[in-house]
Amino acid sequence: MSSSKPGRNDPCPCGSGKKYKVCHAAEDRARDAPPPATPHPLAKDLRAAMDLLGDPDVSKLSGALDHLGKLLSAWGPAPGLRFDSAAFETHISKALEALPDAVEQNPAQTRRDLFIGAARVFGTRDFLNSFRNALLQRASEPSRTPEERLALSVGVLLASASEKSKQFRPEDIPVLDVIFDVQFREWSTHRHELASKLDALVRAAEEEEEAKLTPAGEEALRQANEGNVEALVQHIQSDPRLFERINREAKERAARVEAKLREPATPPLFAPEEELWFTCVLWEPLGAVKRAASDAGTRRAAVENLIRAVKGALDATLLDGMLERLRQKAKDPALDDDARAWFTDLSIALEAEPSRMVMAALFTASQEAQGRSAEEMVMLADIKAKPVWTPEDFEPYRQLLETQGLPAAAERIRRSQDWLREHPVSLA
Repeated sequence: MSSSKPGRNDPCPCGSGKKYKVCHAAEDRARDAPPPATPHPLAKDLRAAMDLLGDPDVSKLSGALDHLGKLLSAWGPAPGLRFDSAAFETHISKALEALPDAVEQNPAQTRRDLFIGAARVFGTRDFLNSFRNALLQRASEPSRTPEERLALSVGVLLASASEKSKQFRPEDIPVLDVIFDVQFREWSTHRHELASKLDALVRAAEEEEEAKLTPAGEEALRQANEGNVEALVQHIQSDPRLFERINREAKERAARVEAKLREPATPPLFAPEEELWFTCVLWEPLGAVKRAASDAGTRRAAVENLIRAVKGALDATLLDGMLERLRQKAKDPALDDDARAWFTDLSIALEAEPSRMVMAALFTASQEAQGRSAEEMVMLADIKAKPVWTPEDFEPYRQLLETQGLPAAAERIRRSQDWLREHPVSLA
């Protein structure tokens, strides 16, 4: 067959006697055509996101944005997913100083004003482009669920909309509101953690009968106890030596408590119901850390997920109950001086860094939680011997706690049962 291409009406080079156009022309065109373009892996999700943006039922879009916010919170500060942290912190602090009365009079409007100011400063086209690329990268990860890909695709489209807009108004871009909300919550949490560390330092000072605070510091602490945490944060940040001392003493105490937890004779941090709760909620994240491959990135992601799970498991009711129990033990006259000192140290460290102390107890503590009666100890042993935990397995223990006059402990077991209904634990 000739290598030159025949005309449509020429005899086909194959020798069939037919014209080329009715013989091999179609086959040759198909062979010579360029291969079809590979569709973008997120094409289907981006189309679904486009449909969602045009849906008159805005509750669906609101749900996708809520899910996007949860993903951003879970991933934590990462390149492209946050405004510049240091600049954002400075901006919000100064903005709140200028709005002292508005915060109490109209908190919703204050929050809106804070968002508009931050969006205009940080929500630039360059930031949106970086944010969009970061979302695309996350959405392309094979582990993403359809719901996650849809939420991320919505964020991608909203971040891209500004490119076609001649009048750029960042405060009108919903995805910037999502970023602001996540970062503002993180900023608030950081300040409360800092205040907790100072409060823990003051408690330690009171135990040692030393005067640690100046009158200005005492006034700032008084305002914090009344709800004005910002006054306390500003006082700490205005005194570099105090700030350094808070962090140094917190680190020293945490290291001391962690070392003590490893000793075989050290009393446990958790009560039995707390230990069961943490086991239920953290079983899967703990397993993921243990199963993580040697790849540093995979293991880091598993550890970060565990840390987030610990913070989620430490609800305010649980933490307050743990702290109160430890403080009572620190004053128990039936204990010797060393035991009371241990519980004092432990309560202060837990108040300052709750997530760190819980993880230390989970990974290093030598002793398990002890039952408060022989019957309770038997029930705990029965539960721990089961290869699979179900809500029904916990019911006799919950009823026992009720009869023992421990409603808070029984409620914690009930919450564990609720968790197990959705997330059964297999200890095998």
